[in-house]
Formats: sequence, structure tokens, C-alpha cells
Amino acid sequence: MNASRRSGSLARGLLPRYVFRHARRAAAGTVLAILLAALLTGTVGELMLLRTRYADLVSSLELDVRFFGGLSYSKAKALEKSGFVRDPVYLKAYEAMFGIYTPITLVFTNRTDSLYAEPVTWLEGWDEESAMSAAGKYCLLPAPFMAGEGLELGDEFRINERDVLSHVMEEGQPVPKNKEEELALRDARRPKYTVIGRIETEDTQWIAVAPASSFPYYAAFLGAELYFDSAAYKLRSYHDAEAFRAYVKELLLTAREPPEFRMDTADADRLYRSYRLTDTLLPVSVAAALVLGTLLPVLAVLQSRQEAAVLRALGWPKLTVLGRFALEQGLLCLLGIAAALAVLGAVNGPAAIPSALPGYAAIHLAVCISGVTAASAAILAKSPMALLQAKE
Repeated sequence: MNASRRSGSLARGLLPRYVFRHARRAAAGTVLAILLAALLTGTVGELMLLRTRYADLVSSLELDVRFFGGLSYSKAKALEKSGFVRDPVYLKAYEAMFGIYTPITLVFTNRTDSLYAEPVTWLEGWDEESAMSAAGKYCLLPAPFMAGEGLELGDEFRINERDVLSHVMEEGQPVPKNKEEELALRDARRPKYTVIGRIETEDTQWIAVAPASSFPYYAAFLGAELYFDSAAYKLRSYHDAEAFRAYVKELLLTAREPPEFRMDTADADRLYRSYRLTDTLLPVSVAAALVLGTLLPVLAVLQSRQEAAVLRALGWPKLTVLGRFALEQGLLCLLGIAAALAVLGAVNGPAAIPSALPGYAAIHLAVCISGVTAASAAILAKSPMALLQAKE
């Protein structure tokens, strides 16, 4: 009994040294086991990383939503409040008159950068946000135009639509007898705008920029709602694309002449399909990696029956022999996993390693050791003589 205990203690003491010596002797099998664990872990890690990148790309997709040829101001504001879109850009241009028959283009918008990239010098108390939401007779003018007309910030000037005279005549008023009467009629209908911003551009085009919310003051004599030449938005989420299409269809059904609606999702759809493919393949690859990562160590143990018989004949306890197989295969698996994590971190950066990968690595190691332990237990259930007689 004491001899058996001493033999067991000696075996346990020699276990680590024996494992390392055996791994050195069976170099080919050792390298193969490490490479397999590294390859499987690296493959799963790269697929996780690819899935994460696709998910980030899908989440950051910016789809352009555009309306042309007559989206009304009220419908545009309803779209803003729908929660589907953000960053609206509205444009409506009119051929207008300034002074004595001086042509100018009056553009109603909600963003100055939709027309000019240059900065704006503001009248004291004004800025981009307050100006573009102002419900009054305010405008911005390009610097060359202001210099040519002798205008300063805070000055007022009158402007109206070029064809105002025909509208006046349609109301049944008499046609002016001369140019002076015509000019007086124009002036009477011409809104007076306050210049609140100077666009610091060298562009010599004569364009007056007014906030879209000021349109009712300009077109009071028209009795019409503002219909934008173009309206553009960014869709908040690609996943809302179909719901947004349905919403637009319902919103514009009552329009007299529905605007042209454009939202191209072809490129985004292809990207989303790639994301769905990686999302589907990931659990399959994880399951396959766990099976393959356990199969080779188990086969290595099953082919070591005679070695187990010799160790048992030398007096090694069953648990110690079992520990010898589990320790060796567990160490090889751990070395492969560590190598894969190191390479992934070096190639992609430590921060890019998917958060789920360490969890997978722990499961991989646990499944490998469990499989080896089960295979070892099945072998050691037989007598040393039976193991020696078994064909590997």
C-alpha cells in the first residue's frame, strides 16, 4: 500500500517533466495540435471581426433621400418630425427684381452652406441658427452684390417676384399707364427685406438668400404655399428604409401633384446582405471549430493506448495518467489559442479584437480538455493488458 502511494506521488511529481519531454519527442504532433488550435481560433476571430465591421458599416450607413419638383413646406416639416430623417436641406429659387428692373435670384433655403461654402458675416445678434429659422423679412446677400449696390448690414431694400405685374393684373387692377406707375405698383407689392448677413464670397452671381420660413411675407400677394424645387434629407437608419417608403407614400397621397421621390438603397442592400451572411456563418463556424478543435486531441489520446498501459504498469494511478493526457493536450490548445490572439492583435490592433473572442477561446479550451478527459477515462477503464493487446 505504501509502495503504491509512493509510486503515485513520484508519478505526480514527474508529470510536468514527462509531459514536456513527450511533447518534444512527438514534435510533429505537437506542432500540428498548436497550429490547429491557432488556425481555428484565428478563423473564428477574423469572422467575428468581419461581422463587427459589417455591423458598424450598416449602422453608419447614410442614405440620401431626395424630393424634386414640388414638395410643400408643410409636408417637408411633417417629414422632419416623422423621426425617419435628419439634416434637411431645402431650396426654392425665384427670378426676382431689385431696384429698377434689376434681375436677382431669390433663393429660399434653411442652410446657407447649401449655396455657399464661404463664411458669413452676421449682423449683431444674428447667427446661422437664428437666421435660418427666422419668420420675417430677412435675407443674406453676397459681398460683391452689396458692395455694388452700396448696401450695409442692417439696411433694408425691396424685392419681389419678377412676374408680379401679371399677378396684379389677374386681380382685376388696371394696367399701369407708364413706367412710373408700373414701378410704383411694383414697389407697393414689394416686401422690404433687412440684410442680416453678408456672404464673404467672390461670386458675382446676384443671389439673395432668405430663410424658408420667411416665404409667406414674400409671396403674400400670391396666396400660395411654398413648394421646394428640391428637398434633401439623410435617413436616420438603413433599417427604416422600407417603413419610410410606406410613410412617404401615405404622406404624399393627398398631394395635388406628388413630388419625385428618390432613395437608392442598392449599395446599402448589398452591404446588408454581406452582414447577414457573416451573421449566419459565425455560429456555424464556431460549432465547426469546437468540433474540429476537440477531434484531433481526442484522436491523439485514443492512439496512445499502449503508452497509457505502460504508465499504468509502471504504477501510475489512473487519475495521474488521465491528468497527463489532459495537461498535454490542454497546454497545446492553450498555446495555439494564445498564438492566434497575439497574431490577431498584431494585425488588427488589440482594441479591434472582438469582445466575444476571449469567451470563445475559453469555451474552446474547456471543450478540448473535456473531450480529452472523456477519451482518457474510456481508455483507462480497461486493464493495462487489454490496452497492450489493442490495435491502434
